[in-house]
Amino acid sequence: ADEVAMAGGKYGTSNNGYYLYTGQYYLTMSPSFFRVGYAYVWRVGGDGAIGGRYVYITDGVRPVVSLTSSVQMSGSGTMNDPWVVD
Repeated sequence: ADEVAMAGGKYGTSNNGYYLYTGQYYLTMSPSFFRVGYAYVWRVGGDGAIGGRYVYITDGVRPVVSLTSSVQMSGSGTMNDPWVVD
C-alpha cells in the first residue's frame, strides 16, 4: 500500500490520474490486520481509491516494484515485449 500511496493513491478518495490506477479492483500485499480465520489487507478500488478488504481466494494481486529514476529500462510491458531493466 505504501507504493500506491507514494504514486498518488489516497485512502477513500477517487483518483484516476496516477500510474498504478488501472480502473480495476486489486489487492496490495500490505496487511491491515489479522483475526483468527481471516486477514484484512489494503486494496485499490476500481475508482483508484485505497481502502481495506477481507482476503478471499478469488481476489487478484498486482505486483509492484519501485525503482529509482536513474534506472534504464526497455520494453513496453506487454507479454510479447516485457519490461527489462538494462
